Amino acid sequence: MDPRRKIFDEISDDLHTFFKRVGKVWVYDELKFLDLEPEMMTGEFRCYSVQSLIDFCASNPEYHIISRKDCKVYNKFMPEARAYYLADGDAEPELFVDFMRGLDVHELLQVGYTVFTPIVGTIKGGNDA
Repeated sequence: MDPRRKIFDEISDDLHTFFKRVGKVWVYDELKFLDLEPEMMTGEFRCYSVQSLIDFCASNPEYHIISRKDCKVYNKFMPEARAYYLADGDAEPELFVDFMRGLDVHELLQVGYTVFTPIVGTIKGGNDA
């Protein structure tokens, strides 16, 4: 196996484990039920709408904010992050994942493309009969 693929798989596993531990709320309908309006179907909020998350978490302390900034995902609110998510699990603010460790942007995209293209191709060309 290409060593870059091994690193990519480890990073993917770490990110998945992190999101499970911190309880990322990613289901669009669940966020809508909570009267929140994410920009993406994956539950992503951008900086111009993060105030709704801040207000929501202030009124609902069982929730907290996850921030994505500088190729890292932090288990806390980080001003000027690129994206934000709602979470309802472990709120330990020292938790984070660096999803660029060991790979540069070009390698991450190249390996990611190689991994996901066959999957998307199978879904798009699948036999629904």
